[in-house]
Parts: sequence; structure tokens; C-alpha cells
Amino acid sequence: MSDTHEHAAGDSVPELKQRIRELEGMLHACRLRLPNAPADAVRELAESEERFALAVRGTNDGIWDWDIRTNKVFFSPPWKSMIGYEDDELENVFATFETHVHPEDHERVMSILNDYLAGGIPRYSVEFRFRHKDDTWRWILARGRALFDDQGKPYRMAGSHTDVTERKQAEEELRQARRAADAANSAKSAFLANMSHEIRTPMNGVIGMSELLLGTDLGQTQREYLEMLKLSADSLLELLNDILDFSKIEAGRMELDAHEFDLSEVVTEISQAMGIRAFQKRLVFLHHISPDVPLRLIGDDGRLRQILVNLIGNAIKFTHKGGVTIEVSLEAETADRVTLHFKINDTGIGIAADMRESIFAAFTQAETSTSRRYGGTGLGLAICHDLVALMQGRIWVESQPGTGSVFHFTAAFGRATGTSLKSRKPRIKPVVTVHSSMKVLIVEDGHVSQLVGARMLEKRGHVVTLASNGREALERCGKETFDAILMDVHMPGINGYEATAKIRQTEQATGRHVPIIAMTANAMKGDREKCLASGMDDYIAKPLRSAELFHVVEQFAKRSATPEPALASPTSSAPTPPFDLAEFRESTGDEKLMLKLVGIFSEDSQKYLRKAEKALAAGKARPLYEAAHSLKGMLGVYAARQALEIVSKLCDDAHAGDLKDAQLMLDQLKKECALLGDALVVSFAPGI
Repeated sequence: MSDTHEHAAGDSVPELKQRIRELEGMLHACRLRLPNAPADAVRELAESEERFALAVRGTNDGIWDWDIRTNKVFFSPPWKSMIGYEDDELENVFATFETHVHPEDHERVMSILNDYLAGGIPRYSVEFRFRHKDDTWRWILARGRALFDDQGKPYRMAGSHTDVTERKQAEEELRQARRAADAANSAKSAFLANMSHEIRTPMNGVIGMSELLLGTDLGQTQREYLEMLKLSADSLLELLNDILDFSKIEAGRMELDAHEFDLSEVVTEISQAMGIRAFQKRLVFLHHISPDVPLRLIGDDGRLRQILVNLIGNAIKFTHKGGVTIEVSLEAETADRVTLHFKINDTGIGIAADMRESIFAAFTQAETSTSRRYGGTGLGLAICHDLVALMQGRIWVESQPGTGSVFHFTAAFGRATGTSLKSRKPRIKPVVTVHSSMKVLIVEDGHVSQLVGARMLEKRGHVVTLASNGREALERCGKETFDAILMDVHMPGINGYEATAKIRQTEQATGRHVPIIAMTANAMKGDREKCLASGMDDYIAKPLRSAELFHVVEQFAKRSATPEPALASPTSSAPTPPFDLAEFRESTGDEKLMLKLVGIFSEDSQKYLRKAEKALAAGKARPLYEAAHSLKGMLGVYAARQALEIVSKLCDDAHAGDLKDAQLMLDQLKKECALLGDALVVSFAPGI
């Protein structure tokens, strides 16, 4: 009988056992007091014994009563039948119990019994294996209580045996199932890691070669086809990343990387990046952070970006007119912790009531036709749901079909110490020339990956040497010095980890340290940590992207080799260009999209300028902030640094309600936008 069954029987069983003990006490007392009892007393005693026998047989437990002084034990018939014996087949002595206990359990059972009788533990309760007549083993739960004399010595102990074999078997089956599930998860993780490597390796060639080809002279049709190819490869990579993220979360292996970050920078950068899509669809795109929200936080800004990009991307995808707005407010706070409330509003197609909960499940979309009309796997919202849960928050949606949706989520962050925030400088990418190039060794056994990495770095002005395996890399390092090494992890013979260990061992004698960057198609949890623990300095996942590759390599450039370009000062005789053509081209990565953005610049910029002028004339700071903020996101897309500085200051002042210098800044902004519009037309005019 299992514990579950015993409890299911209600409270009668403990009362019955208590009654049995009382009857036993009465019988014992009667025998002592009535050695020559009259007939009525004998009859009463017999009735009591009969009641006791019925009570003993009425329970499924096996009852035992041990006279400690004589070692005689009463074993009830159910006690004996529980292990396959008739009542007269077993001797009623303590040795009968002891010899049936499993040898591996004997010492533990006797130790617990002796501890109880010595007063070391408050109750006797123990599970052990007990030998059945057919030589199988049954699991028994034994419980009992003892009686003590005036000197505190035990003289009698009674209790029960319960057969818990079925429960123990169920527990063992559960343990085996858990072990099988853990093994399956491990196998799945290994499979995903292998698939990640196998898929990313050819994708490195597809995406890398696409980037390289887009940087060459191409006809219009060739460029269009190549951009479609690169877009398809990027979509495939996005799908792969979603599947890997979902698998890591499902296996419980997703962890947050908490560090200090600036919330304003995160929201602004996302707004600028996603603004390209919004402007392409002619949508209004706004964001607002409530003034009471602390901007300096501790948390995983990378996963926060992932959630926001997914939700904003969906909002833009399903919105055809109107706009998208991001709002951040304070939900709750303590001295060292804050909970923020994020809202992503859109005026899109909306979601039916019966789908509002299920859309957060994996592989679910709001419409069965969505996969054909809009694309997607149905994993994005499931990943967002689980990431929000990791951030100790929740996610939900309010929506009506045809009127748009509001996605809400909350997330908890630590509050960073310190109150001052450094002003953010405009992003300027260092330009590496032939005179300040780096010597880079690429250790890679795949010819395509060799070619992609080498061509990207050579176009940037670096000098590249190739090695096809770890042994060849060690030979190269023995003959010449390098400013950085891109080291593939999985190679035949000496792999990347082993080659790194040998290089570091050699450096102990020379005192030199060459930066080694792991280059691998693996992208599972722990890969980066494993690379860094092996002595590598950084990590980059395939497929290689030029911007990421340049960043990770050039961070190790000598300071003298890559001087940071200075910003043109207001007194400089050379005029500051209205926009950075190279940065604009790189941020969009699509010639056709750039032409569209150039075409809509004048109309859209004038629309926001008119809104700003109207708000300022009415003395309303909030509408002025919204108009300036929209224009700020737009100018960030066009890499218009000078105009961006002005509109950023206008945004800050309007957000603070300070309008004293707003008119001057608005006038300057109009001039900069006019210059930018002319520069865009000239730069992208036919034949230029």
C-alpha cells in the first residue's frame, strides 16, 4: 500500500492503530492483574482479544508487537502474507525480521532502530527491501513506537509494515524517465551544435560572398538579384538563430548576461535601426521614455534588444498605415531594483480575441494565412515570452482586429550606482588605411571561409596570411609576428584550442601576447565561454559579417596604427558634409532601399519640421518633442551627423520643457535639412 493510498483512506487508519495499541495495553494489564480471573472477566478478556484480532485483520498493514526483553515478536497474518508466508510458516522472533532485511539495507535499518530506542531520534520510520518467499524483494515502509519503563529503558515496541513496492517502482521509472529526458536533451543540444556548425559554414560563404560582390561594380539587374540572394540568406540565418534560441530556452540553458547599460542608448539605437523599415512603409515611428525612469540599469541589454526588435518588427510588418510607438514607464521600484513597463503600440491589422493567448506559444501565428502573407516561423513571440519570464516579468497583448495592437511587457533590472551620465558621442567608425593596416593570420581549414575572411580584411586595408590548420599556424607564428589571429576552432589534426594553448605556452618565454579571436560556426550556449577559457581573447560566430569582423579585429589594433578621427570643430575652415555617404550605404546595405529613402526625404523631413514649428508657435513642449524625436530617428538613418546633433539637443530641451533656445535650433535644423536634401540628390543623381 502506498502513502497515497494510506492518506486516501482518511483519518480512520491512525485512529485504528491508536485503538489497537490501547487494546493491547488493556490485554496486558488484564493478564497481569487477573491470574485467577472469574468467568465474567475471562469472557470480557476474550471479547477484547476478539476485537483486537478483528482490528488487526481489518487493516492492510502488517502489524508487529515486539517484546524487547524476550525478543519475542507477534507478527500479524497480513505481515507474513505480505512477504508470501502463511501464519505458521515463520517463527515469531526478532531474528525473523532481521534475516529478511536486504544485506545492503541491514546496517542502515538497525542503526535507525537503535538510534530511536536510545532516544537519538523522535520516531522510527524507515524504508528498506524485504525478502519475499519467492526470493524477490519487496519495498517496505516500517513505522513504530516504543514503551519505556521508569528508568527510560524500552521494554516493548509495536508498529506496522506497509508494502510500498509499487510506489518505489513508480519513483524508479520516473528517475529513469528523467535520465532518459536528460540524455535526450544532451543529444539534442549536441545535434543542434553540430547543425549550427554545418549550416553556418556554407552560409558563411553565401553571405560573405554576397557582401563582397555587392561592393564591386555591378549592373542594375545583377545588383537586384544579388540583394535578393543576400536577403534570403539573412532570413535563413535569422530562422536558424530563432530555432537555436528556442531550443536553449526549452532545455533550460538560456541565461541572462547582466551588466550595466544605458536604457536611452538601447531604445535610441533600436529606433534608428528599425526606423529604416518604418520610413520605407511611410509610417510614423516614435518612442518615449518617461522622465521618472532611471536610465542607468543593470541587466542583459542584448536580450532586451532582442525582445524589442522582435515586437517592433512585428508591429511594422503588420501595420500598413499610421505608425508605431514605443513607450517605457516605471512599474515599480525599490532602493536597488526597478521594474519597467514597455508598450509597443501599432495601428496595424490587429489580433482576434481567441488568438491573444496562443500567439505566445511556439509555432503559433495569429492567422493561418499569416505564414503566406507575412512570413515568419511563429517562434519570435514564444522566445519573447520566455525571455521576459527570465527577466522576472510578463508579456501580454491588447488588440482589436482592424484597429491595431498594444504589446505590453514588464522586466526587472538592477539600479546602477551613480547619477551622472556621459553624453553620447556620434558614432564614427575608424578608417584603416594601408599605412595603419594590421597583420592578421587567418587559421581556417575551409577554403570558402578563408576567402571570405581574407577578402573582407584586405578590402579594409589589412594584410592577411592564411593557414589551413593548427600545425601550419604554429609554423607561421614561429617565423613572423601578427597583430591578431583569427582561429577556427574545429580543424583536423591540431584544433583551435590546442593551437592556442601551444601559442600561449611559447609566449610565456617571449613575454609577448598576440590577440587570438575564436572563429567558429558553433553558436550554442557556452561556446564563447569555452573559447575565452582556453586563452583566446574574443569570439566571432560564422557567418562573418564585415562590420562585426572589423570591430572584433580592429579593437586590438595599436593606438598609433588607428588614430581616432577628430570631429570638425565649428571654427574649422573645411565645411562639415551634411551626411556620411559610406555610413548611410552600410546601414541600409541595399541600393534600391537607399534610392527610396532619398526619394522620400524631402517630403518626410518637411512634414516633421512643420509639426515642430506648429508646436513651438503654440508653446507646447510635448508635441515639439514628438516631432523632433521622429525627425531624429529619420536623420539617424541618413547618417546626418550635424543635423543629428542639433535635433538631439532640441529633443532633450523639449523633453525637459525648456523652449528658450528652441526657435534658434529649429532654424538651424531647417538649414541642415535643406543642405542634406541637396546633398542626397547630388550623391544619387544618375551618372554620379
